[in-house]
Amino acid sequence: MLKPIVAFLLLTAPTVAATQTTAPGQWKLAASDEGCVVHTSSGKGTVVSIAANPAQGALLFVVQNKQLASLEDGEAYPVQVEFDDMGEWEVQAVAQKELDADGPGVMFAVQPSREDGSRFIKEFAAAQGMHIGREGAVMDTLPLSGSKPAMAQMAQCLGKMWSNASAPEAEPVFEGGGKPIKI
Repeated sequence: MLKPIVAFLLLTAPTVAATQTTAPGQWKLAASDEGCVVHTSSGKGTVVSIAANPAQGALLFVVQNKQLASLEDGEAYPVQVEFDDMGEWEVQAVAQKELDADGPGVMFAVQPSREDGSRFIKEFAAAQGMHIGREGAVMDTLPLSGSKPAMAQMAQCLGKMWSNASAPEAEPVFEGGGKPIKI
């Protein structure tokens, strides 16, 4: 399942590369004929993108940080994710060295139709922060207070795709009329 999602992300990489202009804690939506992506940054070198395609049954989480450059391309690594203090999730992520200008990263898929995937998404949407680490050390913490409207925008984007409407133009920033979300 991960290979088709990775292919989708690579097809939309030019659209996602605009992440560098995202202010910390601010979410942006990007869309193409292939799917929808929301992304944010920590301001400390970490970028998180969440990609979805109507044909896939999963959301692809991509965590990029230059600290991940030492990982072997294509290899699986355990990554720890914790939302606020709700308990740690250990996910198996695949390393990718050459994604875009935001640097190397790790990717993992979450299937919202599964019980654990549904809990993961609910925690994500309710959390104020996302701690990301490897080997017991926190790599970075991202502010997530705008994640709920970001996921709602992604759902709207996917809904338009499912109804065979053309993909929406990439919106610069969203929540309440396209105004930046400040955290």
